[in-house]
Amino acid sequence: MSDAANASTGTPPADWLPERIGSCRILQILGMGGMGVIYKAVQEPLNRVVALKVLPPQFSQDRDSSLRFETEAKAVSMLQHQNIVQLYEYGEENGSRYFTMQYIDGESLAARIDQKKPIELERIVDYAKQICRGLRYAHSMGVIHRDIKPGNVLIDKNEVVRLTDFGIAKLITQHSITVTGVTVGTPEYMSPEQAEGQDLTAASDIYSLGILIYEMLTRVPPFLGSNPIAVAYKQVHETAPPPSLGRPDCPKRLELVVLKCLKKDPRERYQQVDELLRDLDTVDIAERVERPTVSMKRTPKPRGGTPVDDERRITDRRNSERRRFDRIPERLPVNSPEYWVHVLHYQWPLLLAVAVLALLLIAHLTGRA
Repeated sequence: MSDAANASTGTPPADWLPERIGSCRILQILGMGGMGVIYKAVQEPLNRVVALKVLPPQFSQDRDSSLRFETEAKAVSMLQHQNIVQLYEYGEENGSRYFTMQYIDGESLAARIDQKKPIELERIVDYAKQICRGLRYAHSMGVIHRDIKPGNVLIDKNEVVRLTDFGIAKLITQHSITVTGVTVGTPEYMSPEQAEGQDLTAASDIYSLGILIYEMLTRVPPFLGSNPIAVAYKQVHETAPPPSLGRPDCPKRLELVVLKCLKKDPRERYQQVDELLRDLDTVDIAERVERPTVSMKRTPKPRGGTPVDDERRITDRRNSERRRFDRIPERLPVNSPEYWVHVLHYQWPLLLAVAVLALLLIAHLTGRA
């Protein structure tokens, strides 16, 4: 965690800033949220700076809150990856559950997006790839994050990106967590199936990552509303406008990647993060969108189910380069030889048909005479 990972929502009570918890000496409070308080602390005797997350006693006694907190600890403890915040220790003291995590000296992606200067395209693609690598590893370990958003992505001083806050993560080997009165997930980043309360797969995290990349490009998520229900409705029923409308220099292939992530039907998205990562590797920063992209279609697999290279194509069928016939140049005068050369070259089937009909008509009229 970092100082910018969670903005403090007010001055905490004095008893929320103890001198010590477990083996940690508290330095300062970093943030407060629905799942407890996060401190910056020194873990002794290792003298290691850590982020200490504590679930207060009143929540520790609540079964649902305790289950979510324990699930986060279990989820993070399974994950040892460069692009995921590492868990060090899990314990309980004086009725409060806590765990220590890797402290990230940097800022959140949310803070980076809020800066006046837009994020460079090269960095956007690099950040997306790093998040993909962290997610790919988490999914391989049976963990679905379920709350991918800018506030849960940390960037250190060396531009290394790390996922954090697995508070509502789903362990695939366990049942989903349901908490009465608590919104599970963030509406602006929820997949349609998550908004409808359905069972989630890796495709749900991929949808949320698509929204995150969209926001890195345009500085706002595609779906906003006056309340969470309105936002959730849009996630289910509305189509995201192409990111190039808000970011004209958006590379064409990156736009296609984002819009494929945001398909409403999970079966039409990338099914595995590996697929998404491979397409991100092919993004050309210099390529521009000539016109807004409306839709994409998946290339079907050949019979027998054997993947082919063409399956990785992200199709935009409105590209003029794929038309069967070129148009006749509009500026050529009708009485110029070049004009009729183009007509004969591209419209000869039509001219031939007209000539045949003319001969048949002449023969018919001659016969009657």
